Amino acid sequence: MLCARQPFEGVVGVTTAEQDDAAPTTRIQLHGLDAATVAVAPGTTVRVSYLDDGRATLVGPDGRRTGPMPGPVRDGRSSAGSPVPRPTHPGPRHVPPPNIVSSPQQFNTHDLFVDMRPIVDQKLFCKVEGMNFAGSVKLKAAAAMVEAAEAAGQLNPWSIIVESSSGNLGVALAMVSANRGYRFICVTDDRCNPQTRRLMETYGAEVHVVSVPNPVTGLLGARLDHLRALCERDPDTVWLNQYENPANAGAHYATTAPSIARAIPGIEVLLVGAGTCGTLMGNARWFKQHRPDVRVVAIDVEGSVSFGGPASPRHIPGLGMGMTPPALDRSLIDDVVIVPEVETVRMCQRLAMRGFLFGGSTGTVVAGAARWLARHAHPGTTAVTIAPDQGERYLDTVYAPEWREQHYGPAGDLSRSHRLPAPTAGPPAVPTPPTSEE
Repeated sequence: MLCARQPFEGVVGVTTAEQDDAAPTTRIQLHGLDAATVAVAPGTTVRVSYLDDGRATLVGPDGRRTGPMPGPVRDGRSSAGSPVPRPTHPGPRHVPPPNIVSSPQQFNTHDLFVDMRPIVDQKLFCKVEGMNFAGSVKLKAAAAMVEAAEAAGQLNPWSIIVESSSGNLGVALAMVSANRGYRFICVTDDRCNPQTRRLMETYGAEVHVVSVPNPVTGLLGARLDHLRALCERDPDTVWLNQYENPANAGAHYATTAPSIARAIPGIEVLLVGAGTCGTLMGNARWFKQHRPDVRVVAIDVEGSVSFGGPASPRHIPGLGMGMTPPALDRSLIDDVVIVPEVETVRMCQRLAMRGFLFGGSTGTVVAGAARWLARHAHPGTTAVTIAPDQGERYLDTVYAPEWREQHYGPAGDLSRSHRLPAPTAGPPAVPTPPTSEE
C-alpha cells in the first residue's frame, strides 16, 4: 500500500493502490475492473475520474490525465491482458434505481414462484402472493375496489368503508383505508385469527366479531346481516361488497394471470383456491380468453357449499363459503378438487419442514393441487397454483399442536407419522477395506 508520505486521493470508487518499492510507480485498481501502473513522485496526489464511456483516467496535480485505463474485464483479464480480480459489485453505472413507494399498496411481488417438486413430487410451481405489506393476495382486490369506488365518486373524506371478511381482505382494506384516510369497519366471525384482528385494529379499523350463525346461511350469512344493519343505520357507510364487486376479479385478470403466463409460458394446468372466487374468476377468464389450452381447476375446502357440497363446520378461514359465490361462473372451470381440512394442516406442516411458512389457504391449494396432479397429470405436466398468504397469522392455530389436536385429533399432527426425505442424497458410503491378518 502507499506509505504516508505519498498520500493517495481516490475520488471515485478506488479500492486499492499499491506501490512498487523498486520504482516510484503505483498500481491502481478500480472496482476490480480497471488497472494501470503510473509514475508518481513522493507527496503527489492522484485523482481518479471517469470518461463518458465509463473508463477511468488518472488526473495529476497539473491537470494532466494518464490513461484512459484499460477497458472492462473479460474472463478475469482487462482488455490489455493484465490479470485483475473479478468484480465484487457492479459499477456506478449499473446500480438499479431504488424501489421507492409513497403508499403500501404500490408495492407487490409479481414474479416469485416456489418449485414444489421436492415437496409434492410433481412439476408444480407456486406463485407467492403474500410478499406485500398486507401479507396476502387480498391486497390486489382491496386496492382495486377502493380505487374503483373513488373513481365512481362513492367515497368522500368522511366515508366509512365496511366489509365482511374472514381475515386477509380485512387486513388489506384496513391498511389501504388507513393510507387513504378512511374509517374502516370489518365484520368477521370467531374463526378469524387473533393476530389478524390485532393487525386490523393496529391500522385503526373497528372489528365486529359475529359468533352466532344465521340458521340458514351460517356465519357468513350472519356477517352479512350485521353489515346490512350497519349500512341502514349510517348513511356514510360504503359497502364495497367483495362478493359481487367486479374490481375483485378484475385485479387478477389485469395482473395475476398475465404475470403467470409470462413467467411460466409452458403452463398446462392452473389450480386456484375458491373463496369469494375473485382470484379464481379473474385468472380463469384471462386464461380462457388468451390461453384456452390451459386447464383451470378450482380448489375448495370440505364443508364449503360453493360447488354444491354439503355444509359442515370449518375451522380455517380463507377458502370456502357458506353460500354459492355470486361471482362464480362454472363455465370457466374445468374441474374441482375438494380438500379436507386435515390435509390442509398436514400440508402446512410439510411446507414448514422445508422452510416455507405459508398460511392455511396455501396449505389447502398445495394439497389440492398435489391430489389432482397425482390423479390426472401425465409425467412432466407443468402446473401452477397460487399461494394466497403467509403463515405468521396461523401460529396459534394451524401451527399449534394443541389446536390441531383439539380439532383434528392425532391425524392433524404430521410429525408423528411422516418425515421428509433429505433434500439431497449424500455420497455413497465408501466400504472399509478388509484388514490383512499376518
